[in-house]
Amino acid sequence: MDYSVSELVKHSDDRGYLVEFLGTDELVQENREFGQIYYVTFRNRHTIRGNHFHNKTEEWLGVLFGTVMVVLEDVETKERMVMELKSSENEFARLRIGKRIAHAFKCLSDTAILLGYANRQYDPGNTDRFLYLLLEK
Repeated sequence: MDYSVSELVKHSDDRGYLVEFLGTDELVQENREFGQIYYVTFRNRHTIRGNHFHNKTEEWLGVLFGTVMVVLEDVETKERMVMELKSSENEFARLRIGKRIAHAFKCLSDTAILLGYANRQYDPGNTDRFLYLLLEK
């Protein structure tokens, strides 16, 4: 299944911390053109987001605040992975989701915020987003 989780370095001092989320040196050539940076909020515990996959878009996500359950499923092989990602004072994990990997997120804390990068800009006329139910309310 085409996904990966990377533990990123948190550069900390008395002001807070800085995380280098994603650099061009980490992207394959086809992903080097700028796509889109976005964030996703979860208003309350048990809120579900996602439940879709993309044919052309890859995404990189990290939890800035809160805790989320992540469900991934390869739409061809049906291989499935369930994991928990959370905001932590000492660690920061980044999840990369490849093409044709269905994904859904469920908020496990009172609220949560995900930071995301997609290698393609969202186009409302051609969303490259296909419904794929992994989590239900």
